[in-house]
Amino acid sequence: MSTIRKKGIITTFYIYIGFLLGALNTFFYFKYFQPTQYGLTIVLLEIAMLFSSMAILGSNTVVAKFFPYYRSHLKEGKSELLTIAFFFSLVGFLILLGGTLLFQPLIIKKYSGKSPLLVNYFYLIYPITFFLVYFQVLESQAWNMRRAGLSNFLKEVLYRILCFILIILFITGLISFHTYVEIFSWNYAVLFAVMLLYLMYKGDLQFSFRISSLTKRLWKKMLAYALFILGGNVISILSKTIDAIVISSVIGLNYAAVFSLAQYMSSVIEVPQRTATSMATPIISQAWKDRDMDKLASVYRKTSLTLLIASTFIFTMIWLNYDDAFRFLDMPEIYYLGKPLVLMLGLTKIIELGTGMNSAIIITSRKWKFELYSNMILLVCMLPLTYVLIKSHGLIGAGIANMVSITLFNTIRFGFLWKVYKLQPFTYKTLIAVLIPTGVFFLLYYTVRLPNPLLNIVVRSILFVGLYTFLLLRLKVSEDVEQVLTNVYLRIRNVLARR
Repeated sequence: MSTIRKKGIITTFYIYIGFLLGALNTFFYFKYFQPTQYGLTIVLLEIAMLFSSMAILGSNTVVAKFFPYYRSHLKEGKSELLTIAFFFSLVGFLILLGGTLLFQPLIIKKYSGKSPLLVNYFYLIYPITFFLVYFQVLESQAWNMRRAGLSNFLKEVLYRILCFILIILFITGLISFHTYVEIFSWNYAVLFAVMLLYLMYKGDLQFSFRISSLTKRLWKKMLAYALFILGGNVISILSKTIDAIVISSVIGLNYAAVFSLAQYMSSVIEVPQRTATSMATPIISQAWKDRDMDKLASVYRKTSLTLLIASTFIFTMIWLNYDDAFRFLDMPEIYYLGKPLVLMLGLTKIIELGTGMNSAIIITSRKWKFELYSNMILLVCMLPLTYVLIKSHGLIGAGIANMVSITLFNTIRFGFLWKVYKLQPFTYKTLIAVLIPTGVFFLLYYTVRLPNPLLNIVVRSILFVGLYTFLLLRLKVSEDVEQVLTNVYLRIRNVLARR
């Protein structure tokens, strides 16, 4: 866990810098873009994410799972694993391209009524999808080479910087919205190019066009793994993107923008999970190879507690200051409709993060097929629920469907790991990690009510951080969190002492 903790701090820093930039971008979207225009950018990305999960054909997870074997058995520069991943990703993209062109009349029919803007710009999904696919393949290699900080910097910081530049160009009238969207669709091309050049510079790209004896021995396992993970990934991404896609079709792009705000705020909560996944996946994969169950149990337990602490802290900060932030920013009235969604999506994220690294453990285990089975259950539950509840309850229906489906999904995964491997992440400290932010929230919410919204945010936030940190350290809830906070305190003290 020391490796995860040290590199995780840097990665988390990058991600939160990205979210600050994302918050600034989002504010500009609300102020200077029409809801339909902002909704278009969101839905384009959501569809591209779904398409990329199909086109990649599971290549990125194959790179992540089988890299330890290629590293152990082949000399440096002799591995063809990345070559295989690049080839099948291209095949997948071409198949996807042909399929969407074939079904284009159906797409136009479904979206021309409520979201005609999406129909006009649908072709931009293809460059986004293509470069997103290849970026994800390189990202898996970066994780294997212990360069997760790079991929997170590119995704979370550089990507948002590029968006910020485009937004400023649009706001100042230097480019039209049409030009904005056209350039926006090539952002992932920039990320891919930077990642490619950096890995080449570091000598971390290993391409070989000769089929090794290891591939000949493992290809059946790799193919079966890729196909099953492909199905699981498609279903998983579909479950995350279906809300915005259905909303834009049923009630329009403007409401997709409202949903996006709620989703963005809840996505802040999952930042620690992104860090933990990029840091822990190679370690978990190696532990399975070494059959080190004690290591797996330790990673599972510690990540669960750490992620629960982080998620409850972030969500409580958001919910404590939600109304004051909207009043201070003077947001357009339509975006207030998303408040119930923020609550439901936020609690759903806490449930998801609180179950720890169950997905990474399952994917890299010998029972990896359960990844597909559990995702199928999620899809069967979420698809009809999302469609029916959005039609009957509008935006709130999306939140209900999300909470019910994800809770069931993680309960099934928890039960599977407990039954098959006797792995479960919870201790009595799990309950303490939930009670601390809950108690501090109610204390501050009902006692600190200043008339000025900005002052109220500042005072509440300072008091919450202080009380929360004090109780967390006093009760010794998490060794890892305590170590991180101690290191931060020592570094700040050293900086002040030098002055």
